[in-house]
Amino acid sequence: MIEVGHPFAKLLQDVIDSLVTSLELGVEQPASLEFLYRSGTRVYPLQGPGPVSGLASQITGFVAGKPAIFTLGQQYTYAVGQLVWQDLPSPVDPDVAAGWFPDDNSRLTVEYFFRDLPSGITDFNVGSVAGTLVRAVSREIKLLYEQMDQAYRRAFIDFAEGVALDNVVALLGISRNQAQPAQGEVTFSLKGPPRADVLIPTGTRVANARGQMFKVSAPGVIKATLDEATTASGVVVHMTTPIATLIHVRVAGTTADLATVPTKPGQPFGDEGSTITLAAVPSSPNIIVTYKSKTPGVTVPVIAVDPGPEGNLGSGSLTVMPTPPRGVDGGVVNKKPLTGGEAAETDDQLRQRAKHALEEAGNATLNATRYAVLNIKGVDSVEVRDFSVDATIPLGEVWVRFSTGNPGEVGPLVDNVVNKTRAAGIKARVMQVTTVTISGTLYVIPDVTGGGNEAYARSKAAVVSALQGLGIGEPVSPRKLASLVFQVAGLADVGELQLDYVRGGDLAKPVDKDPFVIDTGEQARPDEGAIQVKPIRGLAASSASLAHDGTLTMTVRAVTDTDAPIRFRAFQLAVLGTVRAKPSATPNQPLQQVAQVSGTVTFTATDHATSTFPKVTIANLASLDAATIELVIQSAAYPGILPGTTKLSM
Repeated sequence: MIEVGHPFAKLLQDVIDSLVTSLELGVEQPASLEFLYRSGTRVYPLQGPGPVSGLASQITGFVAGKPAIFTLGQQYTYAVGQLVWQDLPSPVDPDVAAGWFPDDNSRLTVEYFFRDLPSGITDFNVGSVAGTLVRAVSREIKLLYEQMDQAYRRAFIDFAEGVALDNVVALLGISRNQAQPAQGEVTFSLKGPPRADVLIPTGTRVANARGQMFKVSAPGVIKATLDEATTASGVVVHMTTPIATLIHVRVAGTTADLATVPTKPGQPFGDEGSTITLAAVPSSPNIIVTYKSKTPGVTVPVIAVDPGPEGNLGSGSLTVMPTPPRGVDGGVVNKKPLTGGEAAETDDQLRQRAKHALEEAGNATLNATRYAVLNIKGVDSVEVRDFSVDATIPLGEVWVRFSTGNPGEVGPLVDNVVNKTRAAGIKARVMQVTTVTISGTLYVIPDVTGGGNEAYARSKAAVVSALQGLGIGEPVSPRKLASLVFQVAGLADVGELQLDYVRGGDLAKPVDKDPFVIDTGEQARPDEGAIQVKPIRGLAASSASLAHDGTLTMTVRAVTDTDAPIRFRAFQLAVLGTVRAKPSATPNQPLQQVAQVSGTVTFTATDHATSTFPKVTIANLASLDAATIELVIQSAAYPGILPGTTKLSM
């Protein structure tokens, strides 16, 4: 890297001092003087318009008829307004002597500085009129110096920023990748079958609760009547959506309606409302069914109005229709995450890409292919591997894996670029990595300050950011994600991290291993809208009983800050059980602790846990008011979990 420094930068105090000096002593200006050199004359007076303040380091003249330069401090000096030519050094060197003195009657030119008459101003203290003016002017001069310095540094790729960097890399034919909008799909639905087709026009806007706007990029139609081709299995025909009204059931290519019978008594189309039962086996299994849907709707593509990663929203985020299309009385929702939103390329990213431009142009290397693919707008990440990196890849092949939120447009561009940059004779296998969508709930334990919504939001942001930073094939570690909670003030620990994953069109499944392995052709991505952080805010003892032999049995629930019970997958908590009561003789006294026991409650795929504790002995049990005996259950290690109280049955 070139160290360009700050050659034009000046300290403000230096500028102020220079101006003050010029006003007190006079402004220093350059001048030149010509005079004839006379052999034998060593002293020449130097007179200018004002007092001489400095002398150039060289004088130009002639030696043997040729131009020559004479150096201050060696061949001549300056003193008391005069130039004084020096004697030859001893011993005399013939080569030096030949050029020591100028030619006789030759003309010499000397550059020097002189000062104008002083201004006469002497008060430059802070607050004085002159001092204020000097400092104001100095500030403007300082600003000019800084602008000159910036203009100089903008010519270097390592220091240029913003538009200046764009201009520098343009010399290599490179332009900054602009921000990309998020894309996805939304489903418009109606409350019931429409009388006529309902059009969802292009440009229809939908939004989330925070006002982030998306628009429909291709029109859709909610059909009043559906014609669905399907295959009969014997007399059973399954439809894709529940049926409101059945109009026709025909064998494909015929016009005669087939007779039907109720699938179940009182349920003509079965439990799910989408199964037709024919009265007889049809002549052909190819069936055409005309019907009105019970849940009419249409799925259309949408694109974010504003580009950038802010548009990457989780499933279920888009639920607002600022101006509903005519006839749409149901709702709208995105059933899958919205992806593909990218920020504009940063200065650092652009610098790196520009520095590898020559390598990319050279082709035939892994980095050339990688940076060429990264140069495509819409590409999120790229991995290029061959036998030197992965021994499982056959010799003569290079594997290129990339991720993008817009495969329809980006995929062909990647194929084209890889074919241009691969080495001759090398087979390139290009594949888009599939997305493994991660969702779930992080149950955190607040500290004594109570955590709060801000702490839960920061914890969620940390988890989402960590998942977004995973590369192609990188595993997901629930323990590492859970450890992020320790960086958030107000949270003491993690009770349980319940993660789920979805591969392709599969149903969601729990992440039950650590690390959760991601295939080399996959990339984990968070469904931000389906990731939640909830506190284990308190314990609720729903029942407690004390047997005659002193055995204490209790049923406990853990609840969130909204008092909703938490269903854990596998969670264990050490607890303290405190028995409190009032003496029968003094019922007006406050409750007193009469016994205490410690134990553990274990939740396994349930929202409650029943636990039996060691035997408890309550002293003077007969003297206690049985109606006031209660059990307080609390966490032994986490004071931020509020205790729960229930009556103790004897």
